[in-house]
Amino acid sequence: MPLNHLTIRNVPIVVALAIFVAMAAVACGSDAASNGDEVGVVRIIDNDRIYVIDDLKDAPGVKGFKDYDVEELPGALEAWKVIYNKLDYEARFYATHEDAVQQGILFADSITGDDAVVIGDEVLWEEGEKDRKKCSRASGTPHSGCSYSARYLEYVIRGNMILFCEGDESQQAFTNCENLMTLTDPV
Repeated sequence: MPLNHLTIRNVPIVVALAIFVAMAAVACGSDAASNGDEVGVVRIIDNDRIYVIDDLKDAPGVKGFKDYDVEELPGALEAWKVIYNKLDYEARFYATHEDAVQQGILFADSITGDDAVVIGDEVLWEEGEKDRKKCSRASGTPHSGCSYSARYLEYVIRGNMILFCEGDESQQAFTNCENLMTLTDPV
């Protein structure tokens, strides 16, 4: 009988401890997600390198280059669509890493992820808009039943470049970013 009284008195402590651990896990998880760490990828790296489009053009297997007009994209020097491993990427180049972070993140966040804005009046930069969306519809649905979603689920910032990457889920998009970035950084 005394054992039951001891167990009942400790229930609130155990519950409180479980709630604390759950809250700490949620807090840590949300911070990691904002940086891409949930998949082992760091979203933003200031490596002091100044990337140019030739870094991608010279990489083996990269092709299909399309130059965008960046007049309406604050701070950007160039923006290009490229294809690697049959996947689309967009690379935006800024003068410095600081410019890429300060002037590019708002525009990058707006076109990536599940809540991306890829059609309509709220698109922040219209140049290349059609390349940043993909048609998602159930099989057998006619073209008019198309629901547009973001082609690029994630992006990474390396030095002065913001690289947008295609993938069916966040982890896959980050992996695709890293695969292309590996080609630009000799070992």
